[in-house]
Amino acid sequence: MIKNYLILMRIHQWIKNSILFAGIIFAKKINDVDLLINVIFGFILFSLIASCQYVFNDYLDRKEDALHPEKKKRPLASGAIDPSTALFFTVFLLCASFILSYYLNPTFFFIVCFYFLFNLVYSFYLKHLVILDVMSISIGFVLRAIAGAVIVNVRFSSWLLLCTFMLSLFWGFSKRRGELILLDGEAGSHRKILQEYSVVYLDLMMGISSTMTLMSYVLYAVSPETKQHLGTDKIFITIPIVVYAIFRSLYITYIKNMGHNPTKAILTDVSVLVSGLLWILLILFLMYFDSKLNWFQI
Repeated sequence: MIKNYLILMRIHQWIKNSILFAGIIFAKKINDVDLLINVIFGFILFSLIASCQYVFNDYLDRKEDALHPEKKKRPLASGAIDPSTALFFTVFLLCASFILSYYLNPTFFFIVCFYFLFNLVYSFYLKHLVILDVMSISIGFVLRAIAGAVIVNVRFSSWLLLCTFMLSLFWGFSKRRGELILLDGEAGSHRKILQEYSVVYLDLMMGISSTMTLMSYVLYAVSPETKQHLGTDKIFITIPIVVYAIFRSLYITYIKNMGHNPTKAILTDVSVLVSGLLWILLILFLMYFDSKLNWFQI
């Protein structure tokens, strides 16, 4: 049961919450051990609360998921875990996570509370509204970024928040497109909202959101505010890495047909993982060493 419950919590989805570390990285406080421990603790608490939300979603959708070619393997849909038992453990875990969140940071506590309540509204209402269903998911990523910044008491760049929002929109529309193709003509019977979409429309939305993602990141990279805040004017060097990552994401969606499961696509694609690692290392290098290297002048 423990193994199945961990599967139900979708631990692999915790990678989405790694954006909580953006605040401490861009605030150049990664070497502050106390703050780093707080962010790690916040990451775990946010991930547990998000996992509780997944369990509630699976509980509500267990009958529909049982008819889905992939989701039918989930513990609640397959009957591997008793729904009432899963609900009991989840409520206990959720309450404990909320209490610990308050002791970590009261503002962080209010953000995770809002995140959880917003996702409840999503589960009952917003996920049935075309466009707003994907936008709601994107708002969740923005809340993650803000939560990480709150823990270290820094202000998050508005351009970076916009980039986060647009990137998650891109992956959200990619997921809808992948589901339409995977389920073929039966998409509406598995998820009614899919009846409101078409592959052509989603292709257009992906094109717009990917373009906006690149534009917002470019504007962030060349912004005078970024130069002042990070202490370097060389962030623009990272733009090609971001461009490649976006283009690779389009390749994953259109050529490898993995858009229906963005998290799995990212975790199993070496090129995306390497791009992300290179981006992080280059950002850290520029922030901490650019001003010390006189030869590094462009």
